[in-house]
Amino acid sequence: MTKRLRQRLLFLALPLAAMAGCRSAESPAPAAVAAGALRGYNVLLVTIDTLRADHVGAYGSPLGLTPTLDRLAKEGLRFDVAHAHVPMTLPSHTTIMTGLYPPANGVRDNGAFRFDRTRPTLASALGAAGYRTAAFIGSFVLDARFGLNAGFDLYDDRLNGSSANLDVVQRTAEQVLAPAYDWITTKGSGLRAQGSEHPWSTVSPQPSALSPSSSGPSPQPSGLGSSSALRPQPSALDDRPWFVWVHLYDPHEPYTPPEPFASRYSQDPYSGEIAYADQAVGRFLDRLRAAGPALERTLIVIASDHGESLGEHGERTHGLFAYEATLRVPLIAWAPAVLKPAVSAAPARLVDLAPTVLDLVGVATPANLDGRSLRAAAPGDDPGSYFEALNANLTRNWAPLKGMLHGRRKLIDLPIPELYDLAADPGEQHNIYAARRDEARDLESRLDRLAGSGAAPPTPVPIDPDADARLRSLGYIVRPSAAPARKYTQADDPKQLVPLNTALDEAAAMRARGETPQAIAVLRDVLRRRPDFTVAYDRLAFMLRSSGHLADAIAVADEAARAGRADRTLLRTLGSMYTEAGDARRALAILEPLAQQDASDVETLDTLAQTYARSRRSRDAEATFRKALALSPNAATTWSNLGALYLMEDRSADAREALMRAVSINPDLATAHNALGVAYARTGDANRAVEEWRRALALQPDFADARANLERVGAR
Repeated sequence: MTKRLRQRLLFLALPLAAMAGCRSAESPAPAAVAAGALRGYNVLLVTIDTLRADHVGAYGSPLGLTPTLDRLAKEGLRFDVAHAHVPMTLPSHTTIMTGLYPPANGVRDNGAFRFDRTRPTLASALGAAGYRTAAFIGSFVLDARFGLNAGFDLYDDRLNGSSANLDVVQRTAEQVLAPAYDWITTKGSGLRAQGSEHPWSTVSPQPSALSPSSSGPSPQPSGLGSSSALRPQPSALDDRPWFVWVHLYDPHEPYTPPEPFASRYSQDPYSGEIAYADQAVGRFLDRLRAAGPALERTLIVIASDHGESLGEHGERTHGLFAYEATLRVPLIAWAPAVLKPAVSAAPARLVDLAPTVLDLVGVATPANLDGRSLRAAAPGDDPGSYFEALNANLTRNWAPLKGMLHGRRKLIDLPIPELYDLAADPGEQHNIYAARRDEARDLESRLDRLAGSGAAPPTPVPIDPDADARLRSLGYIVRPSAAPARKYTQADDPKQLVPLNTALDEAAAMRARGETPQAIAVLRDVLRRRPDFTVAYDRLAFMLRSSGHLADAIAVADEAARAGRADRTLLRTLGSMYTEAGDARRALAILEPLAQQDASDVETLDTLAQTYARSRRSRDAEATFRKALALSPNAATTWSNLGALYLMEDRSADAREALMRAVSINPDLATAHNALGVAYARTGDANRAVEEWRRALALQPDFADARANLERVGAR
């Protein structure tokens, strides 16, 4: 073990809360600031995904990873103890934007939930007050289809990569910050989003002399590489204040920092990604300062959506538990002319971020929020902080986790309940629930008032009677919209099931190393030990399918559906696999009721459209793709699929336009470049066709269709 790694592990042994206090005494308490003290200021919100507070120098880290954040904290207002409410990206950012806890904003997990826009957001409130608004997103998990584009004039979620191999679809900090800089320095009006004029989508046509894909549509639901192209437009200068949200995904797993950080932190790539993100933010701010007065009247807020466990309590990353490693986050506000350097000891929560910003800039705060402004919060002003971690319940059928933090007492409500005194035990190593039942009962009462005593966690979308009947006619039983009343036992407690969660991670790691048969064996053993582990069925089906065992993959998903262990995601996967197997009738019998039930489910719409295209129902396919792109206009894969559909219909000009949109959004889509080559060839532009096929091969050297197309025209 290297010296650097030994230092890091020693550092991690120092509890989070203990480290925070050592800095507080060195800095003054916040000076009184009037409401609206930053009226007319721009607002720059930077959220750095998966950033533990104890890896930030201003919060006591000795690692030297965050000089930019440390400087902002030194010059601004740092909240000494700030907490997230759910250790998952989409629900946490929904809480940030709405000022509402997850039970109130309706977003409880990644992927399967969407913000319904029935409540105002920070962006919509600022927009209504005259602000121009733009967001620049680093990961598909915050794609527009999930609803957080509400209130933004521009929502730039252009991403690279593909979900076909379970890759994380994201872009680097520099790729996020570059368009944000352009938008800010052109006062926002110089750029506009494209992709909404023609909400198209795509599937591959049948093979032809020049075939976009001889294998048909991608087996996975498309759109996971979604993005939006930007085109400069001349316009008059706009002097209205702006609100920009920048989301940086880099510290999130997989930890793959660029050089020189990869070499410098080869033993600790998580820290390397933090150091890279911090440097990118610093360079971004330096460029803004050099470009003019953009930062002179700007409130900068830095936060993280959640932390990272790094093996503590048996959790490798985040989402399973809700210990301080994943709930404790940094929170910094910077506006030197008004906010004097200080450290606030008032308990801060991410649900407080939106009302605090609105209060400072003098914009009316929406009514009935769970959060409150921290502008004048005192150390004793502690409303308590609700938290939850429902991913294991929603995807594994384990006991739901929720809890309450008040003062330095923390309750985790599970079949094996937990109570911690964070002042005496900041590492949460000693469960004192049995010894201090009075304190536990107080927190349980607070939790029941907020979350509802015995309330079951929701599932994303209910299945209506018609859809349920159609699925049951196939022998499939879908979990109901509200889990049936049941008493979770200690056997359902996530603490008891950590080995199964570890096995799921190990299976993914095995597959990444090329050990797919071993990974499949691990997943089969997991399901033998826990037959209701829904997400394990989906992972197993994916691995079987991607390794050429489609019939076995269908059998796995079919068995789960017949046993009532399938959710919408697994049923969608099953429908997609039936499409790939050529059984469009059965695929449509599954996918049509799912799309009927939830018209905002982009993945289901896209998969259904691909099935229509395979069935030569081109009009239905195009209409369904349009519905998908109306919800997520920046889905590069869907544009690519639509271009392939147009090629199938000999609409080469339309195909070329759709495919050009796809590659302008995501230049790394080899299938789109190949299909674009076909479109050029059909319109007589052989040189461009060859260029696109070569590009497809450069991206995917084993792409047989692109190679065959080059051979047909005598090129290499």
